[in-house]
Amino acid sequence: AEVSTQSTGFIEVQNLGVNFCSRSFRGVPLTHPDSPKLTILAALLSSKFLHREIREKGGAYGSGCVSSSQAESFFSYRDPNNTGTMEVFDRAAVWAAEGRFEDQHLTEAQISVMGKQDTPIAPGSRAIGHFLGGMDLEQRRAFRAGVLSATRSEIMDVAARYLSPDSLQGNVVVGSETETDKFRDLGYMVDQFGATN
Repeated sequence: AEVSTQSTGFIEVQNLGVNFCSRSFRGVPLTHPDSPKLTILAALLSSKFLHREIREKGGAYGSGCVSSSQAESFFSYRDPNNTGTMEVFDRAAVWAAEGRFEDQHLTEAQISVMGKQDTPIAPGSRAIGHFLGGMDLEQRRAFRAGVLSATRSEIMDVAARYLSPDSLQGNVVVGSETETDKFRDLGYMVDQFGATN
């Protein structure tokens, strides 16, 4: 039996005038050599593509891409669009894989990631983070070196490999009951928020 690479769902909420859209791809552990590149990719997509396309042009309250342990995720919230936003997610992956960003954009994304990495961490937070599966000092140094040494071609490569339409992914849209039939016709599993089974 063929295994589908996509899981899609629409969650219906009565009288909801906006949408919340998301798409997640399988990522890598924080200690994987691709993790720094995927983190840069998330910062790059958030600031240079998704913000412009989903928030500025599309009118959503917010959008972005986050890279976390095991997942690379696109999102929008309080979004007047739904299928249009899912199409923007498709275009974002192509934009990055084809290297349509400028070298300055890559540098800005690296600086953004390093700014978050270099913030002071209280000893208690450092200990609990390590206890819960975070990175130890050597792993943080390796991550930092990976961020600083990442190249344009490496960012394009991780975008092509991890954000491919053929990659394992999950898509969820939370929206109004007026959109249910449209998403059912698109093959989404439909669920009602708060419904008891």
